[in-house]
Amino acid sequence: MINDSQIFIALILSLVPAVLALKLAKELS
Repeated sequence: MINDSQIFIALILSLVPAVLALKLAKELS
């Protein structure tokens, strides 16, 4: 079974690159 902690970690790992990309795009624009 999948615990909530694994789902939480997966969400963070998928959100971090997106947030970093948004910050980079704002700095370059």
